[in-house]
Amino acid sequence: MSPASLAATLRSLADDLEASNSIDDVGALPAVAINSWAIVQRPVPCLIGRTLGHPSIGDGRAALSSQLFYLDSEREIARTMSRWYRLGTRVDPDYWNKRGARRS
Repeated sequence: MSPASLAATLRSLADDLEASNSIDDVGALPAVAINSWAIVQRPVPCLIGRTLGHPSIGDGRAALSSQLFYLDSEREIARTMSRWYRLGTRVDPDYWNKRGARRS
């Protein structure tokens, strides 16, 4: 990622975090949902789960998110480097560990 592209992505992230209180409005809920989700570790924290409404991952398919920056489990929202998520059912990370490489 170029420095200009990274700066634009981080600026968008910062703008979203500043505006996160407005997500309580029904019309402002994130379009992408993630079910059976857990926080896991790569070199950075991220989400793993089955997505719904993701622009490039089919509904119900397992996905590993980009870096997790914000999570509010009471409001059921999370912000990763690339997008907002509506949080569905949370699972223990072992749910995914037991599935090994087969996550679809």
